[in-house]
Formats: sequence, structure tokens, C-alpha cells
Amino acid sequence: MPESTNTKKAAAAIALLILSVALRPPIVSIGPVLDSIQRSFSLSYTQASLLTAIPDICMGVFALVAPGVARRFGTDNAVVAALALLCIAMIARALAGSAAVLLVCTVFAGIGIAISGSLIGGWVKKHFARDASYFMGIYSAGLSVGATVAASSSGYIAHSLGGWRVAVALWSALCITAIVSWRKLAHRFQLPETGEREQRQPAKPAAAAGLPWTRIDAWRVAIYFGASQFIVYACFAWLASSSAEMNIGALSPGLVLGLFTCVFALSSFGMGMKAGHSSDRRGWLGLASAITALGLGGLAFAPTAFPVPCIVLIAIGQGMCFTLAMTLPLDNTHTPTETNAWSVFMLFVGYLVAALGPLSFGFLRDRTDGYFASYLMLFLVAVAITSMVPLLRPLSQSGSKAMPAMSEPR
Repeated sequence: MPESTNTKKAAAAIALLILSVALRPPIVSIGPVLDSIQRSFSLSYTQASLLTAIPDICMGVFALVAPGVARRFGTDNAVVAALALLCIAMIARALAGSAAVLLVCTVFAGIGIAISGSLIGGWVKKHFARDASYFMGIYSAGLSVGATVAASSSGYIAHSLGGWRVAVALWSALCITAIVSWRKLAHRFQLPETGEREQRQPAKPAAAAGLPWTRIDAWRVAIYFGASQFIVYACFAWLASSSAEMNIGALSPGLVLGLFTCVFALSSFGMGMKAGHSSDRRGWLGLASAITALGLGGLAFAPTAFPVPCIVLIAIGQGMCFTLAMTLPLDNTHTPTETNAWSVFMLFVGYLVAALGPLSFGFLRDRTDGYFASYLMLFLVAVAITSMVPLLRPLSQSGSKAMPAMSEPR
């Protein structure tokens, strides 16, 4: 090899971080400027919710499509093309003259996020199977960094640089940076990929495992993941706007969302360090879900009493839930093939459930002329996932150890 393994690992880590940072601002940057977008297109709260719900739907549906796209065009080409589509869609969305064009561009942005994100796990598995957790940790950290920066600064950008269109379009620059870095990375790995493709061709029967449609325990895992993401994406879409409308807290709407995403990232990382070697994570899952319910109960029943601590509690609980939920396919399978099937199934079902979060929240806001019903709904969802934790028992460790999943985490 012309380069050392450490050099390639460093290059891959940097490129993966750059790419992951670009994948969340297209979704999260909408929250701080949602009021302005609503006024520009006379959108109802339910219609505005589609700007966050559509990418969720795409992330679920196109998790199934992405592997076929990669087989046909190559993983690196598919990732670059998806990033280019995302970049164009973000710019076109900022230039949209009607609500219909805005939503269509959001669909294409969601497809770009879904395909590029879904292929990362397979790329890591192929080139760095022994360091998969390290690289997927970098990927998760990048997602959180991108979300935090976009949440914290989009409102300020809109206020200072000419409105929501600038704030939405500006993040497309991250896609350009990601395209450049990923093309350079692909060039570094071009020769090894060509040589390894023929050697690893026989491994294709892994697809024969199929998705666990008939497994009740797989449905429990997918529903838990989906319900927790239901809460997260409702907060991504509406936490900033609702905090401004209810006049809660001393922070600006953008900083409220930035605080949420920052604490979420720290909690998610901390949970991975704390519970990574647990054989049964239900105690942690119950604690995470209960903390979430406590925070949401505060916003539902006493929104002006302790709003910032409640938001922090929700972020802590959901950060824990995310990391723990991503380990559930690992805890319920024995082989990498089976784990990957469970992971794809969890993402597919989970993100379709998650898409209902922003929609349901906005729908209740339209119908009730306030946010009590919306936050009460999220509180009840948190109570429900807390109650289902005892059912998430891990697979009995009789012989083989479960293998880690390599699918895209969020």
C-alpha cells in the first residue's frame, strides 16, 4: 500500500466527520425560522410540520433503496450523487416561490440525506470492520455537531443576513465541502476497493437473511426506536417556535433548540461510554424514558415554571434513548447479517413512526390554539415507551455473542 493504515484511518475519520456535519442542518435549520416560512407561504401548523416530517419519511423509505443504488453505481458514486442532490435541493428550497415547490424540494433533500447517510455504515464495514464503533461514533458526533450549529445560528443568520431563505440556503456550502472531501477519500481507496470487490463478492448471500417482519421482538425494538424519534423530531420542528409563542425561558428560540441539540449530543455520547458493556440495558432504557417523560410533563402542565430545566431533561433522556436504542439490534441477534437486517428494519419502521411526530404536534396546535395538547401527546408517548421497556429483554447469551450493527444510526 502506498499509504499507511493510520494515514488512511485519519483521512477517513476527517471525511466522515465533514460528511456527517452536513446531513442535519437541512432538517434542523428549519425550526428556528419556521415562523417566517409559515408567514411567507401562509402555511398552517400541520403543513409547516411537513418540512421536518418529509425527511423522516425519506430516511425510512430510502434506507431500503440505498443498498441497491450502491450496488448499481458504487458506494462512493452514490454518496457523492446524493450529496449533490441534497445541495441542489437546499438551494432550490430557499428560492421556492410556492408552498408546493418548497415541499417538493424538501422531498429531494430528504432523499439526498437518506441515501448518503444509509450507505455510510456499509462503507465503514467494508474498509474498517475492526474499528466500526470508532468510525460510527465519529459519524454520530458529526450529526450532533451539525444539528447544534444549525439550531443555534440559523435564527441569527436569518435576522442578520436577509431572512429565512439565506439561513436555509447557506448550509448547502457544507454539502459542497463534503463532496470534495469524499471524492478525495474515494480516490485514496479506489485501488483497494477494486481488488476487494471480487474477493468479497461471495458475501452477497447476507441479503438472504431478510427483514424480521414476523418477529414480535423486532417490532418492539422498531416501535421503541420510532417512538423515541417521534419525540425528538417533534422537538426539532417545534421546540423553538413553541418556546417563543409561549414566552418561556430567557433564551432566544434558536438558542433553545441549540441547547436541546447540544445536551442531546453530550447525553448520547456519555450514555455510550457508560452503558456500552451492559448485558441488559433495560434499567438504563427505563431511566432514559422516565427522564424524558418528566421533562415533557413539565412543559405540558407547567410550561412557565422551569422551562429550561425541562428542555434539558428532555434532551438528556432522548440522548440516552438514542444511543441505547441503537444497541437493541445488537442485543437481539447473533450474526452480522441478522444484525444488519434488524437495523434496516428498525430504521425503516422507526423513521416512518418518527415522521408522525412533527405532523401530530402541528396538527394539535392547529386544532387547539395552544401547545398544551401537543406537549401532552409527547408526554404520553414518553410514558408509553417507559412502560414497554420491560418487554425489551435481550437475546439469551447462549453461545455466540451478538455482533454490532453497521447501519446508519440516525
